[in-house]
Amino acid sequence: MPKVILGIDGGGTKTHACLVDLDGNIVATAANGGANWERIGVAAVQESLSEIIDVVCAKASVTRADIVDSTFALAGVDWDEDQVLLAPVITALGLAGKCELINDSFAALFAGIPSGIGCVSIAGTGGKSAGRTELKSVQTMGMELGEGGGAGQLVDTALDLIARAHHGIIEKTALYYELPQAVGFDDHVQFFTAVARGRLHLDESLAPLIFNLANQGDALALETVSKVARQHAIDIQGIVKQLDFGQAPIELIRAGGLHTAANESFDSVFAAVLKEVLPNVHLQTLEVSPVYGAVMHAAHHYFETVTPEFIDTLTSASGKVEI
Repeated sequence: MPKVILGIDGGGTKTHACLVDLDGNIVATAANGGANWERIGVAAVQESLSEIIDVVCAKASVTRADIVDSTFALAGVDWDEDQVLLAPVITALGLAGKCELINDSFAALFAGIPSGIGCVSIAGTGGKSAGRTELKSVQTMGMELGEGGGAGQLVDTALDLIARAHHGIIEKTALYYELPQAVGFDDHVQFFTAVARGRLHLDESLAPLIFNLANQGDALALETVSKVARQHAIDIQGIVKQLDFGQAPIELIRAGGLHTAANESFDSVFAAVLKEVLPNVHLQTLEVSPVYGAVMHAAHHYFETVTPEFIDTLTSASGKVEI
């Protein structure tokens, strides 16, 4: 039977799996629900991972014994104790080859930079920043404590500014009126009462509204977007301070909905704040699924050296295969 390498990228709502042969050819992909233990529990993660492995192996006509190496890049793997917690889950999957468990932000890093040397800024539903050199890797906590929180932070910041406008501290703009209306409220007292009493939870689905108003020049929306973009840029500055890149250019991958929305305000503030301190940083937006980064990560610890041919084969196919 052919030998294959497995990469799995598990987020809060969706998990992707990819099998490649030892030349880097994609032989099968699969998708199912989320694999973040914080949301669904450890037992459900094990069931979900086992299911997706069965599916992707069946598509490739291989067995688990044919998987010589694998990387599980999962959301919620933020601390050393998470590794300990989930280690029995990975063991129970019964894969013959070496298995490694990493935070899903590193899958995005390897997907954009095959060497895995550089930084990644995730600004999606939530936020996460990470970086890696040959000797060290670091990541933020993913708790919105001292770091950017993606679309969740965007909505929270907008809500704070709307409240300030309601108190007469700052001027009311279109954001003040349109955000409550988007969730069914024309009366601001009723809106804030519902928020205060826990009857209304504002989620990341409101992010496009804020971005659209920022594009139209709404002052409060622009301030909201600017604050979040600035924090995500500062997060990367902090990551770089903890790593030694020397004088070499620093590659930075941008991933997640806020980074890929092509919002001029967010993009310009993020780049400007970042380059104030890191003029040698080179930004690129991730255009392929992070699961290919999980595969690349597994290849790095299977092969003594990942060949340029393997990298070229995988990267050229990654933009063409739908999962």
